[in-house]
Amino acid sequence: MTIMLNVLLVYFSGTGITRYYASLICEEMNKRGYNCDTYDLEELTDISTLWQKRPVALNYTIKAEVERPLSNYPWPYMKLENALLDRIESPILDDVVQYWSSYDLIGFGSPVYSFRPAPVMIRFLLDLPYFNKAVRTFSFATHDGAQGDYEAFMKNVLTAKGLKYIGHIGQSFIYSATAIMREKFDHVKTGRLLLRKSENARRDINIFLEYVHSQYFGIPYWYKGTNLIDKIFGIPYRLFYSYGIDLILNHFLFGYGIHKEDCIQCMTCVNQCPQGLIEVDKEDYPIRYYHCMYCLRCLNWCPTNALYFSKLTSRKARFPGPEVLLEAVSQIDYETSKKSKP
Repeated sequence: MTIMLNVLLVYFSGTGITRYYASLICEEMNKRGYNCDTYDLEELTDISTLWQKRPVALNYTIKAEVERPLSNYPWPYMKLENALLDRIESPILDDVVQYWSSYDLIGFGSPVYSFRPAPVMIRFLLDLPYFNKAVRTFSFATHDGAQGDYEAFMKNVLTAKGLKYIGHIGQSFIYSATAIMREKFDHVKTGRLLLRKSENARRDINIFLEYVHSQYFGIPYWYKGTNLIDKIFGIPYRLFYSYGIDLILNHFLFGYGIHKEDCIQCMTCVNQCPQGLIEVDKEDYPIRYYHCMYCLRCLNWCPTNALYFSKLTSRKARFPGPEVLLEAVSQIDYETSKKSKP
């Protein structure tokens, strides 16, 4: 039975992977005859201004501000548990509910940051007005191996906004974050891995879409939700992250530095920071006085590789984005096919 659904996907993407995942979801929905629209969160609103009015931060950022401050003026970050109690609707988003009520299904996606959405996405969701019409919603995420209780967090927040939460899908694609610590980053090899992971993603997306179909027609369909590994190992992995990975990040990776001889003062990093935390100093060089959520965008977008977080990331490789990786594979395959022709 064919159904026609109007679907909206709203996402935040740091390295481009979540944007790519949203495009895969939309493609599979279009194949089923759904009308699917996708919006980058930063297209919908001035997200840095929205976030800075009540700057929620995750624990690793707050800990870095205390233990390794970048200036004498710490940013007034709001802990997540306090932000969840401060759900004052933002007038900036007043027209969202009326416009979005025309959709049958809304998906919200983000990279997983310490088992939570990106802080800018959290702020956006908490500031959304209440939905009087019970629009169905789901969450999607990209991650590096485990999502922990990300799904439960999204369910609680979206349900509190009056939306009817029906499920979650997540996918581990490639370790984009580790590129900034590598001497070299093989575009072709990583692009082929991305293609293989994409096939897995499409399979799981279609399992989820069968479940979505059942929600509208009452036909029971098996749906696995978050995978078993996430559910079993979510708690111990969270502890490992808190005391292990968090230690590594705070003491070896977090920070901000610039090779001034390489900087062309193009202001790309200033314009691309989703939290609006990169400024310019008296000599017009970019500078960041506070710890951020470390989405990696400033490093990856810098055209001269002038920025770094610590010595471990200085003059190392950068993640070029999924489109560049896929193009590298396409080019190699094309050249190989030309050589094989008589």
